[in-house]
Amino acid sequence: MRVQGVVSRVDGECAWVVVSVSGGCGRCHEAGGCGGVNIARPFGGVQRELRLLNDIDALPGDPVSVVVDDAVPLKAALLTYGFPILGVLAGAWLGTALAAGNVDLSAALGAGAGGAVMYLVGRARAGQAGVMPMKLERPQGAGAGGCGR
Repeated sequence: MRVQGVVSRVDGECAWVVVSVSGGCGRCHEAGGCGGVNIARPFGGVQRELRLLNDIDALPGDPVSVVVDDAVPLKAALLTYGFPILGVLAGAWLGTALAAGNVDLSAALGAGAGGAVMYLVGRARAGQAGVMPMKLERPQGAGAGGCGR
């Protein structure tokens, strides 16, 4: 998915980009509509400022494209939901297998511990804090020869 934006400021290796999310084609919410507005939901409201790695040396005022790899939503869902669910199941199984007394209590404690551990593992694998899993590109048709940049 790709959204157009403008660099508002540069802070070290990162650029702050203001993106505007359009309302789609007008039939997005109808049956048989394009659903294009759903692609922009990760960006939130009508206008949002994103902190992204500035690997294209964009300057304030430069138009840019913000690109999100198609696999990012799936990875986010797996980290957010998949890992903790696997942890709950594995913890409940381990708690039941190691139970010396009350099997139900051991399974519940194991499930809670497994879910918490896998939640923390998912958070650790989520990536660099504060930088979103998106990249900047020059807009289509913006050649390097125009202004000497």
